[in-house]
Amino acid sequence: TTMVPPTTTTVPSMSTTTGPAAARRVDQVLRSPTALEPLRVMVIGDSVTYEIEPGLTAALQHTGLVVSANRTQMGFGLSQWPIFHWWEIWEPFLEEVRPEAVVVQTGIWDVQAVHGGERRRPRPEDPDWEAQFAFLVGVALDVLTADGAHVYWLTMLPSPEAGQSERLNRLLADLAGGDDRMSLVDLTPGFTDTEGSYVQYVDRHGAAWPVRKVDGTHICREGAEVVAEITAAAILADAGLDLVAGWENDPWRSDPLYEVDPCEDPAPLG
Repeated sequence: TTMVPPTTTTVPSMSTTTGPAAARRVDQVLRSPTALEPLRVMVIGDSVTYEIEPGLTAALQHTGLVVSANRTQMGFGLSQWPIFHWWEIWEPFLEEVRPEAVVVQTGIWDVQAVHGGERRRPRPEDPDWEAQFAFLVGVALDVLTADGAHVYWLTMLPSPEAGQSERLNRLLADLAGGDDRMSLVDLTPGFTDTEGSYVQYVDRHGAAWPVRKVDGTHICREGAEVVAEITAAAILADAGLDLVAGWENDPWRSDPLYEVDPCEDPAPLG
């Protein structure tokens, strides 16, 4: 039998796109956490999100008021549903973590050329790709927000080949504008220059440090720090909190995952 994601109903409403320069919301989206009742966050996504998660968790948990659970999965993509029934796989995660905020990112396995890409639905070349993918986003929101969680959907990071991420990000922005269950967190400014072009390096203490790995897709420690700062600031602001300095140099920077296809860091860590 062929399985399909469950039917979704999207409730139109207002939403906010958050990024480095976004203002704090007038209406607080998340509750104000305490040390005894910390805010519960769950992170899901693909291998890029897997590299983002250590820094993001450090930034959130450094406040002492947030706990973050990693549920990222290699090869994840919404359009991988014919072989990867994510709506079913997420159910035990949701029951275990009981998240109040869910961080989601997808893209590589949805719009890029990947092994086994012919099995995904929709395929990037499908004429109704936007409509099909919008349906999948709606299903994901139905599942993730069923118990009241708010979704922070990260934009796909810029690609050396223009057009791949932009198409997906435009669709996500359109959907976020009509659904108050999600906020779009725009990562593009952190990974492009003043002209909007893809960048491989950032300046750190007077040296050029890589933010992206050699494949132009995955990220280095510095890239994880950029994403973590943008994303954590958006989540914490919605709970009436601010980033607490010091998380940048927490032990997450020594996570061995950054040694897979390692980046050529020009100086010692720290």
